[in-house]
Amino acid sequence: MGGGTRRRDRGAARMSDWFSTAIEMQREILRAQRAQVEAGRKAIEAAEPLIAAQEATAKAAEANLAAWQAWMQFWSGKR
Repeated sequence: MGGGTRRRDRGAARMSDWFSTAIEMQREILRAQRAQVEAGRKAIEAAEPLIAAQEATAKAAEANLAAWQAWMQFWSGKR
């Protein structure tokens, strides 16, 4: 009967090791996901000035087009 107890203890140890490994794997997955979210946040923050510059460039291009159109109307005599 004592051997049955030892056998159960070894099984419990194996189960505990497996469970500990599974928990640690989940922790590593969570750490990786948090790192991915942080990297995405930094990428978005870095892109904001670029987006603002692109919007300013588009507005400048539209203003330039309007200026050329007004210039052409002025010199063509069509008002």
